[in-house]
Amino acid sequence: MIDSARYPRLARIQSPDDLRRFEESELPAIADELRAYLIESVGKSGGHFGAGLGVIELTVALHYLYQTPVDQLVWDVGHQTYPHKILTGRRDEIHTVKQKDGVAPFPKREESEYDTFGVGHSSTSISAALGMAIARQAEGDDRKVVAVIGDGAMTAGMAYEALNHAGGMEQEPNLLVILNDNNMSISEAVGGLTKMLGRATGSRTLNALREGGKKILGDKKHNPTARFVKRWEEHWKGMFVPSTFFEEMGFHYTGPIDGHDVPALVATLKTLKSLKGLKLLHVMTTKGKGYERAEGDQIGYHAVGPFDPDKGLVSKGGAKKPTYTDVFSDWLCDAAAAEPKLMGITPAMREGSGLVRFSKEYPERYFDVAIAEQHAVTLAAGMATQGAKPVVAIYSTFLQRAYDQLVHDVAVQELDV
Repeated sequence: MIDSARYPRLARIQSPDDLRRFEESELPAIADELRAYLIESVGKSGGHFGAGLGVIELTVALHYLYQTPVDQLVWDVGHQTYPHKILTGRRDEIHTVKQKDGVAPFPKREESEYDTFGVGHSSTSISAALGMAIARQAEGDDRKVVAVIGDGAMTAGMAYEALNHAGGMEQEPNLLVILNDNNMSISEAVGGLTKMLGRATGSRTLNALREGGKKILGDKKHNPTARFVKRWEEHWKGMFVPSTFFEEMGFHYTGPIDGHDVPALVATLKTLKSLKGLKLLHVMTTKGKGYERAEGDQIGYHAVGPFDPDKGLVSKGGAKKPTYTDVFSDWLCDAAAAEPKLMGITPAMREGSGLVRFSKEYPERYFDVAIAEQHAVTLAAGMATQGAKPVVAIYSTFLQRAYDQLVHDVAVQELDV
């Protein structure tokens, strides 16, 4: 059971309905308690760690403002959902994560009505959320759908396929995509100008003017005045910041904003919740936020075994037996030394696939293609047609996504990959 003296507010939250009974001014304190409780719980059980710490404030703000589970949240990958599970009735069982009959480490529809879509692999959230929004629209249902996707997951083609489909629809579904950018892959846009633009595009007044203009002027496709106003808006934005990719895809872009600033998150989400159509909110977060060791070693603290939070991860010492990954890493570097045409390819799994040493010793022959397993395999096939010797290192569970490429692009053509 939770220690109500240490966590006085969190102890009163068994569901998001309980969370919504608190005053908005108490949300930062709730976020602090949730972070401390997550550190304590994962310290006992092990599990995914850094990603959850990075979305504490966002999780609190979303469940506070949206009427979950009526409004639906779709989390990409799902390793960041421990805080979500704590707030949705699984607080006292979160220490059983990854244990037999315990709490699942990822969202699981059979486990809770708050887990709207089963995940585990990356980049599926926008497609799933778009499907939900379209189905609800067909029923005349205006309940909200929100997809939360990380900047790493946004590198996969499937995410852009979903954005492309949504942006091209005649009747825009009511969908909010939240890009959780932890500054590891995409944007490093920080500073006064970025904050100013984030406040401006997140302003309730500005958005009200935009929505009011749409109602008065109608469809810009058939109204010269509306087209002029739209061009003026784009020109004004272009004077201060390049037109964003997401705006070109048909999404109303807001951000970037500080994903650890609860009042800013709440204010911006309130505005976006009042708008119809396609919206994308860009939030900047820090993986491992609030636990200094995890902030300093984001890879090492991505997933952990049980540990003492006061001491951090401690090496067991002594001679370490080589793992299969270590053996592969040594073989790859030895092979590269003997074969100058050897190339190493990984879809965003450098550490787990054993390519760290190779990437340092042969940087010109190392290719991290981001979360793009299909591209990785066909890229290797293209290299092989020119006499290169590509080696593709992919987790077996992620190779499922590239079976077509493995068969059609490599095996059928008998290419040396």
